[in-house]
Formats: sequence, structure tokens, C-alpha cells
Amino acid sequence: MSSPHLTDDCIHNILKYLQNYHSTLFNCLLVNRFWCKETVPLLYADPFEDVMDFMNDKTHKYSIIFTLILCFDKSEILRFKDQLNKINNKNDININNEPLFEYPKYIENYYCNTVNNIIFEWFKNYYNIPSNNEIVKKFIPTFHQSNLRYSFNIKQFGISLNSFYVINYNIGNFTQNLSKLNSLSLQDINAFNYLTQEFLKSVANICLNLKKLEISSITGGISKETKEDLCTIIQNQNKLEAFKISRSEILLNNILLSLESQNHSLVYIEFDGIDFEKISFKNFINLYNLKYLNFGYCVMLSIEDCNLLNFTSFKLKELTLTNNDWKDDVTLSIIQYLGESLQKLDYEGSLTLQIIEYLSLYCLNLDSLKVKITPLIDSLIFPYFKNLRINKLILFIYDGSISDTKFTDKMMANLTENFIPINIKEIFISLYIHDFHIETFFENYHHNNLEMINLDVDIDSVNFKSILNYIERSNNNLKFLGIKELERELKDEEMKLLDQIKAKGIKLVDLPSIYCESIPIAYHLF
Repeated sequence: MSSPHLTDDCIHNILKYLQNYHSTLFNCLLVNRFWCKETVPLLYADPFEDVMDFMNDKTHKYSIIFTLILCFDKSEILRFKDQLNKINNKNDININNEPLFEYPKYIENYYCNTVNNIIFEWFKNYYNIPSNNEIVKKFIPTFHQSNLRYSFNIKQFGISLNSFYVINYNIGNFTQNLSKLNSLSLQDINAFNYLTQEFLKSVANICLNLKKLEISSITGGISKETKEDLCTIIQNQNKLEAFKISRSEILLNNILLSLESQNHSLVYIEFDGIDFEKISFKNFINLYNLKYLNFGYCVMLSIEDCNLLNFTSFKLKELTLTNNDWKDDVTLSIIQYLGESLQKLDYEGSLTLQIIEYLSLYCLNLDSLKVKITPLIDSLIFPYFKNLRINKLILFIYDGSISDTKFTDKMMANLTENFIPINIKEIFISLYIHDFHIETFFENYHHNNLEMINLDVDIDSVNFKSILNYIERSNNNLKFLGIKELERELKDEEMKLLDQIKAKGIKLVDLPSIYCESIPIAYHLF
């Protein structure tokens, strides 16, 4: 009997499934020619996906660096070899080695800062050359330009514009293959560099189909031309959907005005670390398709500007308010004016009775709520919070991060029994508390509407037993249990309890995937 044979399509689908597992894909290269041909485009679509992965898997990252160097022009390779020879005896780049594939043409995601960090580590660990050495400074623009010169499929691109302090960038070669971009991140914009302005003008003319645009860290004193170029990039897009601006108050009024040109398509805006003292919302309120809004670590938003939100033309689905430093009245006004259509709210700030009252009054369509709980929470708000009509609750419970006050078992029991809304169907609990066991929750939660429980906690036999007891007394309405991946093997007693939980018809689910579905969309777009 002949051995089973996988079709080419089947092999391709298997390899595509493994696209995010680079170590495994490297092994697939060695199976045979067909597997190699099918693997290379997947492996090199995002070859520099994670600096931390590089730190843990240096061999593969070194291999990618060496492979891409072989794709340089011969003159570029010779120049690099000559520079190495002057300061290092370890020179194992063979100019006669021809690459098997045109690797750069498969690259889809290219973030210059990530690549720079990998190059720094490569020089340091492989050649014992520090990052401030002149050879490193000269190599980086050559590496970027060589890759981008032959990369015809770049879809996501990020760069710090401080890079253009290196004078040997050919902007035309650098940007000619960026026409297929759907995501662009511009960081550290500097007005006093002609290469920066040449780059921005080129992007404004070439990149016309961005879905996502991020602008961050605009330094002081930017020129009129730079302001105009950034605004032109926004205005020239055919269908911009998501926009993020970080630490860049200087031209935010201009940008908000420019975003009006995208009001037919723009659905997501994120403000990160913005000082709103001199910013007006008068143009912001006309973005009639806006569905997702995120304020994180922002300051000085005035109640007067917030009152403009009463005249917005958009209906939000999701709102994120994370550690903003402004008056409570501002938060209340945002909830009042934007709450009617809200389905998800991510609120990381001080919970007050007024905020709970406003959620009850103005967020009648709220389905999912994420809040951060600390020992300083006022128990007087518990009865009001308990009656919120939501289906999903995401609790991040912190202990001792604000003061010396600690959660006690009595406080946690009170929190569980009196704070959790009665009719919720799904709960996500993430504990940042030492010496606390999740059984306190199950022993004091007496409602039987829960269909899904997700626990981002270290779990043991006591926890499994308390979960089993809850299932038995709650008429077994629970359908799904999400637990984080254990860093150890389960003991015999734990395995037995887990089998009993499964026998009750409970399906175990992967916590990371459930977590990603539960939190607001703001965490996925950038």
C-alpha cells in the first residue's frame, strides 16, 4: 500500500497556518524544493516581526540578515566587506554566493526601528562592533534602501524620520515601492532636514491608499512646509480608516481639519499622550462615520471642548479612556454626550459614584465594560454598579499599586458579592494581587447567569475545586472556561478535577484568543 500523499494546495495551507511560527518555517525550508519554494514567501513577508523573538532566536535572525545582504548590489557588498576588513577580522560574507530567491520582493511588513534594533544586536553579538560605530551608521541606510528597492509588496511600513540625518539616503529609491502601503507609521518628525521634507512630499504623492496612519513625536518648531506635507498625506488618501496621533500637539488643529476630508471612511481615532490645552474639537465633531475613539494618557481637555461633543455627527461603538489627567467633569461629559450608542467601554481611571450613575443614565446600549479596580474603590458605589445592564465584564484587579492599602479576603468577598452586575453572561478576571486565590470569587458569587468565565490567574487544585463547586450549584449554565496556559504540568489531582469540569459539558478555551475578543478594538489597530 502506497503512503498517503498531500496535495500541493494542502501543503500550502499547512505552511500558511504556520506563518507566525518562524522557527518551524525555517525547518520546513529543508524538506524539499517545493516546500522551500512555498515557505520562503511566508517567511520573508514579515522577517523582522519581533525584536524579542530575535533576542531568543539569534541564529535565525542572523541568517535572515546574511541572506538579505546577499541581495545587495555587488558594489554595496564590496563596500561593506571593505569596511569590515578595516576593523574586524571576522568577515565571512562571500560575494560569490548567489541568493536562491529574490527575498526582498516578498517583504510585506517593514518597520525601520525594529530592523535597526536587530542590526545593532547583530553587529554587537556577531562582530563585537558597538551601535555607535561609523560602519553601523553607514550600513543601516544601505540595508534599508537595498531591501526597499526590490520590495514590491510592502503593505505596512514604519520609520523614525530622525533616520534621515544620515545623508546618504536616496529618497527616490527609498519610496518608489511604497505605493501598495495600507499602513504607515511616521515617528520623530523633524522639520530641519531637507531629506525629511523630500520623503514626506514623496509619500504624499505615492501612498494614496492608506487604511491606517500613525503620526507621533513631532518636535517643536516644525516648518510650514512640514505641516502642509503631513496634512496633504491625510487629504490625499482614498479611504483612510484609522488614525493615531501620539505626543504631537503642535499641528493637531491642522490635522483635525484635514481629517474632515476623510469623514466618509474614518472609523477609528486614537489620541495618545496629547495635551489638549490649545486644541479645539470644532472640526472633530464632523467625522460622521467615527465608531471607535481612544484617549490614553491625555491631559488638559477642557469642559468647554467636551461640550462640543453634544453636537457630534457620529455614533460611537467603542470608547477607551485610559489614565487621562483631566477633571472628572470632562469624563462625565464624554460619557454623557457619546454614551447613547456605546457598546463597549474600556475605562481605566478612578471609579466614582457619578461615573456609575452616568453609565446607568447615558449608556443604555452598553454590552461590554472593562474597569480597573484597586483597594481604594469606594464600596458605596457597589449597589449602583451591580445594576448595570451589561453582558460582559472585564475586571483588572490591582493591589497596592496606589498606596499601602491591600485587598483583604473580606474586601474581595464584598467586591465579588456586591459589585458584579447581576445579569452578566461573560466575565474576564485578571488579578495583579499577591497571595490571593480565585476561590474567593466563586465562593461569594451567587448568580447563575454566567456562560463564560475567563481567568488570567495562576490556577491550582483549590481553584479547580471551587470552579467545580460553582458549576454544580449554578445549574450548570456555564459553557466555556478560559484559563491561561500553565507553565507547569498539572498534578494528578488537578487533572482529575479538570476532567470532572469537562464532564459537566464545559469547553476549555484558549485565554489569549478570548482576551483579544473581549477587549476594545483600540488594542488591535496599532
